[in-house]
Amino acid sequence: MEPGRRAPRTMGALAAAALVVGATACGTGDSVYDLAPPARPGQPAGTVLVTGSSSFTETVTRIQDAIAKAGGTVSQVVDHAADAKAAGVTIPANTVVIGGSPAAQLPLLRGDQSAGAVLPERYLIRQGANGVATVTYDGADYVAAVAGVGAAPATRALASEIATVAAMGAGVRTPPMAAPLVGVTPTGFLLTTAGTSSVGSTVAQLRDNVGTPSTVVATIDLAAGSENPGPALRATTEVLVSTPEAEAPLIAAAPSFGLEMPMRFVVWDDAKGVTQIGYPDVKLLAARHGLPVADPNVVRLANDAARLAALAAGSAA
Repeated sequence: MEPGRRAPRTMGALAAAALVVGATACGTGDSVYDLAPPARPGQPAGTVLVTGSSSFTETVTRIQDAIAKAGGTVSQVVDHAADAKAAGVTIPANTVVIGGSPAAQLPLLRGDQSAGAVLPERYLIRQGANGVATVTYDGADYVAAVAGVGAAPATRALASEIATVAAMGAGVRTPPMAAPLVGVTPTGFLLTTAGTSSVGSTVAQLRDNVGTPSTVVATIDLAAGSENPGPALRATTEVLVSTPEAEAPLIAAAPSFGLEMPMRFVVWDDAKGVTQIGYPDVKLLAARHGLPVADPNVVRLANDAARLAALAAGSAA
């Protein structure tokens, strides 16, 4: 395993049986990135794609309302098309709504705080060719798999909530099944480095080092309210960082990649009292959506993420 790659926990039988390492989608010669291509165009492995019954704008609003009705909070709404336009790139309507409830998230976070790298849930709304919106989101088995957490019962509440939110938001009765987890593996998904300060100080250091053209779009306290009902979660915070100049060309090439952006960093206090900084390997995210891992914008995002994590950890010169 490469330095900084988190060793996965043992997964539940369902997720473990579904994980298949693919052959040669990207031609890198590195088995970590030679993943199978998406299950079908626009629907990467492990995602659910729902064709809605409403316009794009109405669907974005309905997803937010559905999260609130499920007892959750909308953490952030990111308009990728608007960000792309500001960066000089034109893409069709593409917005990600990020949010969820503590009841759905805490069972996973208590199993492994690094699950904060894939929580809260993301719902990507895109404009269909016929004017009807689609909603794409990660299935609960995918979230459990890449977080290294057993699929059940930790994901039961999450699976129920995301299906309800997606159905209400898209205006359908029941969402379809998720695309198979072909090519999905938890190995190396999260890159981590140990920090030398508290979670709060580390988060502040990470935020302070995000410079133009990147921006911090949200800071989410994933441990807030976890004491009721307890046990309280150790300090766990997620920071979302956007770099439209690099993201926009990738979303233009693979619109489903909007599901992965903005980049997320999770900072947590582990069982030994050591602060950890983790972030998903951007190259794995790119490969999942059929993007070449050697694309200059993928490399740029990967390098920026590594730099920010090192600065937050206090290990960069």
